[in-house]
Amino acid sequence: MKRIYFFLRVWFVVVVLTACSGTTTVTNSDGTVSTTNRAPAVIATPDLPGRLLMSKAGDLMMWQAGNLQQITKSGDAWQPAFSRDGTRIVFVRRTESASDIMLTSAAGGEAIQLTDNMSRHALHSFERMYDSTWAFYPSFSPDGSRIVYVSQFGPPEGSPASEYRLIMYFMDARAGAKRIDGYADGSGNIGHSIFDVDGKNIYFAFNPAGQNGAPRIMRYTIESGRLMIPTGMPDQSYDPALSPDGQTIYFALRTATGTDIFGLPVNGGTPTQLTTLNTARAPAISPDGSWLVYLAVPAGAPGFELYAQKLKDGALDGDAVQMTRDQLFDADSGISWGN
Repeated sequence: MKRIYFFLRVWFVVVVLTACSGTTTVTNSDGTVSTTNRAPAVIATPDLPGRLLMSKAGDLMMWQAGNLQQITKSGDAWQPAFSRDGTRIVFVRRTESASDIMLTSAAGGEAIQLTDNMSRHALHSFERMYDSTWAFYPSFSPDGSRIVYVSQFGPPEGSPASEYRLIMYFMDARAGAKRIDGYADGSGNIGHSIFDVDGKNIYFAFNPAGQNGAPRIMRYTIESGRLMIPTGMPDQSYDPALSPDGQTIYFALRTATGTDIFGLPVNGGTPTQLTTLNTARAPAISPDGSWLVYLAVPAGAPGFELYAQKLKDGALDGDAVQMTRDQLFDADSGISWGN
């Protein structure tokens, strides 16, 4: 495989609780800092079907039947995704200088490590930095047998250390499985990736490096290796999500005024704007197609909160509902919706 390098800087959420003042400060995955003096709260409970998974300060959070609960306490869990039947969860576990893909039951229990990216060298050492890799954005195939994720080909090389581009891999969703090469592009990095409803194509966010073009969502056909941009997909699109019938792709789009959620028929058409908050991203659609949820920063607020919007025949039905306050969810981890 051709070796392609880049300098990668990764930030993860670190939470500092100041006991004397009650202030909660969160450094987000994009390096920005959010601070609030109020206690996190649930402020609306729309009747959403199924369960939602998010990440907050390195722990997984689950919304079900109007209740929000923390389901991990390790401080190192990110980017969770349900299997389609809702019985299993994949997520990213971060360690020093590395991250791995983990698999666990949605009912709880010990997580199984699917990748092995962590170095055995001493903590805080240069040897460890040069002997570790990262894995991100795991997502299940429709039948739950495989996952797609992104990672580097191997540890960084050179002096100063430079890392491979993030490329697409597949892996059976079981312990001991080997990774299988997917799509790689030397001109940029692959991000959040999802299977289509038939498991034949992957929709993924692509972020070009340097002057190689604008970020966009692309589609990769697994069997043929064909790559294309969905007809009508605008530049500056990311965070892909599909409707349950596979006919509409939802995504975040950077515009002149901010970022909002849009929908586009997978066979091509004109994007439809669904939010007007200028801070919205990470869309997810309910298994029955009746609800859209996403993360957005309310006016004057310090971080991302959970919103819900009723859908009818794929169109907006009523006003958006802000569900949480001062939760400060990790936007890059997104939202996964399971039965």
